[in-house]
Amino acid sequence: MELKIGTKIVEFRKKKGITQEQLAAILGVSAPAVSKWETDSSCPDITLLCPLARALGTNVDTLLSFEEELSQESLGQYMEEIIRLSRQGETGKAEEKLNGLLRAYPSNISLKFSAVAALTIFDMNAAPEEESKQRWCRQKKELAQAIHDDGNPAFYLFSVSMLVALALEEEDLESAEKLLQENIRRAGDFTFQWARLYLKKGQQDKALEVLQRQTYKVVGDLRACLASLMEQELGLERQRVLEICRIMEQLDRLFYIQGSSGLLSAAKPTKYGVRTFSIGSPGLLAEVYLREGDPKKALEYLEVLTEQIVGSPAVPNPLVFAPAIDGKLEQAGFSQEIKLAILQGLEKDVCFEPLRGQERFDALVRRIADNLAGNPGEKADGETE
Repeated sequence: MELKIGTKIVEFRKKKGITQEQLAAILGVSAPAVSKWETDSSCPDITLLCPLARALGTNVDTLLSFEEELSQESLGQYMEEIIRLSRQGETGKAEEKLNGLLRAYPSNISLKFSAVAALTIFDMNAAPEEESKQRWCRQKKELAQAIHDDGNPAFYLFSVSMLVALALEEEDLESAEKLLQENIRRAGDFTFQWARLYLKKGQQDKALEVLQRQTYKVVGDLRACLASLMEQELGLERQRVLEICRIMEQLDRLFYIQGSSGLLSAAKPTKYGVRTFSIGSPGLLAEVYLREGDPKKALEYLEVLTEQIVGSPAVPNPLVFAPAIDGKLEQAGFSQEIKLAILQGLEKDVCFEPLRGQERFDALVRRIADNLAGNPGEKADGETE
């Protein structure tokens, strides 16, 4: 950054209560020289910095506004000014200030991260001058590589994504694939980078597969979050809990055939009860509706759950997930252990007491028990399977 100490000289000179002429006499220079320092028209000779600091009652670090490291607050203020200049059409000034910061703090990773974002904004705001765009692209690559080589975990995945994106833009598919392969076991989502790479290589089937697998995972993660929102311990009011139930139902209708959850908890139940019973969407919704005083609705979902337990495993919506998720991958079947946990919950947990003795409830309990025993059992309407 350009050295500007004029404001500091004025500030400390006035605190000392001396004039420009008096300060000039102390240092053995002319009054006009001091005036030029204070207006940043020129800078003091390096040999005068220590005498100047002593004359003003301060030190050289303070006089030069030296910061050993750039604070997040200062960085935010600098970047705000740089972005403002760019949006006002003064990209040249913005770029000059940014590069000044990078020279002043050459090892600051947070600054390098912010600089990549600023250069992207320059590209968006400035006129399409090919020379400028190429320069900014090269600088972004250099900064991203520096962040990558530093290995700071807070910025590492970002640097990988940026380097892959830049490599794909340059049609350097080999470098892009190498970076993705090197980081395949790291926590982080490179789905879109893999998809773009496969499309660049003309492998549409692989691009489709990686996107479908990630969609399947994202839907599962969303459903897990919705399920957590329905936890009784959160104390949400009834209307909000029921609205979350409806959202869960809509998700199941959109993404899974016959309203199946398609995703089961990986945890192995160790005892009966509501928590082990509520595996899959219908079971969870049944529990919530029962808790909210709607046993009729709860019973409807228990019957859906029973159909899933004794019937064929549900297949994820083929319009969305085929061929990557073809019904055999991550099959939604219930293990014997989970079936037993659900049956024990239905038979013993106090929350199902209001349903016991009802013909529909007793019939579904028998169907699950018969299925566990390897018998066909009865349908809810009394017909044999």
